[in-house]
Amino acid sequence: MPAPRCYKKVSVEAKYDYSRRLVRKARLVHDENDKGQITMTHYPAIYIEEKTLVAPAYVLLREVNCTKRVLRRAEPLPSSTCVQTRGCEELEPAAAD
Repeated sequence: MPAPRCYKKVSVEAKYDYSRRLVRKARLVHDENDKGQITMTHYPAIYIEEKTLVAPAYVLLREVNCTKRVLRRAEPLPSSTCVQTRGCEELEPAAAD
């Protein structure tokens, strides 16, 4: 009979591709007041960031070493370390006789 395998859940985040779209070019505006003073004001370019989904999020089952002893149905439950509803929580496998 093959040995049991244990897995750990690993959440992998979604991957996105980002791009930007120009809304308005950069511009330089000059204003003249009543006294003849000219002020130059620079307005930067305005962009909209667009996000495109490349790969969706998913859960990966990664194989790990088992830390709890797995009891097969044929084995009786050890009375001291097991609860009938939750199972055993032994960290060390039983010693071979």
